[in-house]
Amino acid sequence: MSLKFKNVFTELQMKIITGEWSEGYRIPTEMELCDQFKVSRVTVRRALDGLVSFGYITRTRGRGSFVLFNRAVVGLGYPQRPVAEEGIWSSGMYKLLLMEKLHASATDRKQLRLDEKNSENRIWHLKSIHLVNGQPSVLSDYYISEKYGDYLVDVGDTSEKSFFELISQKAGQNCHLVQGRVAAINPNDEICRQLGVNSHSASLWCRGLCVLDDGTIVGRCSKVFNSLFYEFSID
Repeated sequence: MSLKFKNVFTELQMKIITGEWSEGYRIPTEMELCDQFKVSRVTVRRALDGLVSFGYITRTRGRGSFVLFNRAVVGLGYPQRPVAEEGIWSSGMYKLLLMEKLHASATDRKQLRLDEKNSENRIWHLKSIHLVNGQPSVLSDYYISEKYGDYLVDVGDTSEKSFFELISQKAGQNCHLVQGRVAAINPNDEICRQLGVNSHSASLWCRGLCVLDDGTIVGRCSKVFNSLFYEFSID
């Protein structure tokens, strides 16, 4: 696997798994990707063939390449707080790495049920990491409606409560992860650095919508789990 091919594959993969390119999205043509990444058409084609093999996209001659990411999850979960077992888990802390306000993308406006014609809609982007005994266990990205992001401005850089617990507390009703998707991914350099994992290892990733009891969509999130800390079961 050449470095150029891996870089293109990983960049396109991350656009899909984070939700930037949602299901059904028509991705750029081979020539457009060649111009974007400054690589040959052979390299782009290998990257796209890899995405097809892993089930990320479908390609049809004359129509183009479309995101096909529909791996449904039933009952994926992990403890909000570490569970003590023979002294292995003793503490858990959520650390805020980034909090920024962005213009909502077309995907965000659609998924968060914002005014799709209003390009001035703003959302909050939060990046956090869950630490267990000081070691990174889960890296999370949240893209949430401005109203709910404003709830969290004064929380601080660290908290013993998860994002879902904080939103539930502020909103007065439970916040859940729904419409889950899960996949094994080849993590990019940033994820490897944040989680302290090897770039050649596979990581478990999931994404979904953050929704209140009354059906209000708070935002969307994606998570990458450090497999050294968790085992997962799917019913």
